[in-house]
Amino acid sequence: MLLSSSMPPKMILAAFFVIFSLKFYSAKSETWVQGGYWLSGSGFPSSDINSALFTHLFCAFADVNSTSYELLLSDSDEKEFSNFTDTVKQKNPSVSTLLSIGGANADYLTFSTMVSNSSFRKSFINSSIKTARVYGFRGLDLCWVSANSSSDMYNMGVLFEE
Repeated sequence: MLLSSSMPPKMILAAFFVIFSLKFYSAKSETWVQGGYWLSGSGFPSSDINSALFTHLFCAFADVNSTSYELLLSDSDEKEFSNFTDTVKQKNPSVSTLLSIGGANADYLTFSTMVSNSSFRKSFINSSIKTARVYGFRGLDLCWVSANSSSDMYNMGVLFEE
């Protein structure tokens, strides 16, 4: 749009704001994350997920062993989790998969004990990373819904830092 001195001042001002706002609007980068949880043992096969609708899919739920504090997968979950990433990437190769740990049925005492002890945290961290890498997960999701004391919250922060 050419601006000339014969244009009314209001028109020049309006043209300026339109051009100015378009310049900044197009510079904005909006990123939307569309995530969903898939629950192993739900009876809904991971192959039925329309992963093209998602940027992130969470495979739920792994547990924590109450004596070793390593990540724990039941035999049936291990079979499902091992195929999850490859299965959902068939419909959407760019989807990121994450292994979700805990959930509403997680054992509060096991989680609380794990986060409160440095060697237990180390066992949990090492086994979680190993499992995620073996099964092709891009990250981990800690879903500890029952952390309810200030010491639990503090210790969970220590876990995240480590």
